[in-house]
Amino acid sequence: MAELSPIPLPDLLRRMRDEAQTTQAIFDLPFKKWYVPDPELDLSVRHFGRRAATPVGPAAGPHTQLAQNIVLSWLAGSRIIELKTVQINDRLEIPRPCIQVPNIGFNVEWSQELLVEQSAREYAKAVFLIEVLKKTHAFGLLDGAHSDGVDPATFDTIYDLSVGYDLEGIQSPKVDGFISSMRQPGALFDELREELSAEGDLTEFRDLELPPSISDCVTLSTFHGCPADQIEAISRHLVENCGLDTIVKLNPTLLGFERVREILHDRLGYTHLELDRKAFEVDLQYDDGLTILRRLRQVAERHGTEIGAKFSNTLVVRNKPDLFPTQSDPYMYVSGQPLHVLAMNLMQQFREDLGFELPVSFSAGIDSRNFASAVACGMAPITTCTDLLRQGGYGRLPVYLQALAKEMRKAGVTSRENYILAVDGHGDSSGNGDLSPQEALRRAGRLNGRRLVPGLVEDSRYHAQRNAKTPRRIDKELATYDCINCDLCIPACPNDAVFAYDATPVDSTTIRYSENDQSDGSGFLVREHHQLGIIEQACNACSNCETWCPENGAPFLVKELFFSSLAAFDSSEEEGFYHDGRDFHARLEGWRLLMQPVNGRVTLEGRQADSRVQLTASWPGADVLDVDVQGPDSFDTALLWRLKTAWHSVIHAQKPNTVRDTVRPQGEPS
Repeated sequence: MAELSPIPLPDLLRRMRDEAQTTQAIFDLPFKKWYVPDPELDLSVRHFGRRAATPVGPAAGPHTQLAQNIVLSWLAGSRIIELKTVQINDRLEIPRPCIQVPNIGFNVEWSQELLVEQSAREYAKAVFLIEVLKKTHAFGLLDGAHSDGVDPATFDTIYDLSVGYDLEGIQSPKVDGFISSMRQPGALFDELREELSAEGDLTEFRDLELPPSISDCVTLSTFHGCPADQIEAISRHLVENCGLDTIVKLNPTLLGFERVREILHDRLGYTHLELDRKAFEVDLQYDDGLTILRRLRQVAERHGTEIGAKFSNTLVVRNKPDLFPTQSDPYMYVSGQPLHVLAMNLMQQFREDLGFELPVSFSAGIDSRNFASAVACGMAPITTCTDLLRQGGYGRLPVYLQALAKEMRKAGVTSRENYILAVDGHGDSSGNGDLSPQEALRRAGRLNGRRLVPGLVEDSRYHAQRNAKTPRRIDKELATYDCINCDLCIPACPNDAVFAYDATPVDSTTIRYSENDQSDGSGFLVREHHQLGIIEQACNACSNCETWCPENGAPFLVKELFFSSLAAFDSSEEEGFYHDGRDFHARLEGWRLLMQPVNGRVTLEGRQADSRVQLTASWPGADVLDVDVQGPDSFDTALLWRLKTAWHSVIHAQKPNTVRDTVRPQGEPS
């Protein structure tokens, strides 16, 4: 259950449509948590000459590798979306767990978990789905939120590629082909259109007009310790040979070991995070970074593109086995509040020393409380990751834009540009010389940063003492059914693998059958209508749902699991269910169950090779009509109730879910 598998376009599109129409939500994000623009304010930004309706989006990370993730971020207000980093090594063995966000953020995942060609299709699929949302105004839900009609400009979206990690890999046919497919995605879109051709209820979307290009801008992500000449060579290749506007992602180690230790340990108090001097020595050095960007600017100008910098990558520290026990590498990577202070200081220092107004993007500990200040520094895009892994997930993002709108009103301005110019009164043209409008905005942002950045180390909200509290726990073990129904695990999952379903409460006695006897079984009890399940193909066992579950246990291990294919079901040892469109397969408590709804027969193979049960039940009831038990294992009919509950509540649910919309049953059993 740690290998992601893309969900087909028709299944995602059908769920989006049905869920919007029946529950006013999409992928379990309710309409009230979506971003609805204020028609009186213009939050738009120009990024390499392209317009995005807002300056915010998810960082290249766990939220941007599956199509449903990307759609969710768009619904929440993202208009500059960084697609997860793609590299030649697409058969990674990523430790599990790979994400921990108990307060600040830790991770050991750093690249796509799909094959490169799968990533290309996922990104094309996401664009297709977002274009459907634009065309239909999210199946009509956005119409009611705009009394004067929906302004198409509020949909303007930019997709930013992210590639790594070395020149040889990026020049390979695999990654080069990926970049080409993003620049000219026609063939990918044609394949997706073909998928809709056989879906009678979805053919209206088949000929939807799609953009001629997904992206022609890229962020370069390199390994910690990547040599300076390698970073420059990769950047030159992306500019000269690929024709891409290019952002170079920089590491907080550029501040130097002593400066990072002073901020992290002495000023902020994160003394439990162990720095490694060697990691700083092998990484790109500050002066080399300045030199590279100055030279690359000239290269970009000659080729009619632009070069910029992103602040910053995560901070490398010594791994703590209690956080990542299966991590073989000695390091883990820190994000969140302490990284914000480090990255903002690095950003400001770089801009002051560089000698020209540099396009800057930012991602480090961004949340609703510091987003407006980051905007005031003239950076774009401003992306976020760690905060979206906290309670509320994607629903946290609209609050960023609401906070920016509030500050704009306080400043008496109606556009993001005028906000940057007005914050500290840097809107006059004195000293601007021959700067372009965009360079003037960056200059004003740099000047604003002179006031905003120095005080961050004194702000207690970034200090270790304020960020030591972990999510609340109660004295209760998580069970398959009837948890406290807080639903915190649903938005905490970056892949939308956790879903809610409605079950029929039941309290039934059961029978335990053995080869020569029968006795009272364990019984079967479901108290609540509201239950939670897991989509196996979207779960990569990152464990973020466990972090935010108030009960003791991991939802992805405890809740009913639904497989997308018989091959995935057969290759797993996890308990769970699979419906092939006719028969219903299950693996429960060591038994392999095959239920044939048409004739009401259930066949079970036991824990041991010589254990077997064949029974006939009054399906879709759970009354045993005939049973034959062979072998030493006994069988409890509580398993039939689990089978029945999964069948009626998920496979034949009235409420849309990806499992139901994937199998599309052929009709109720007799």
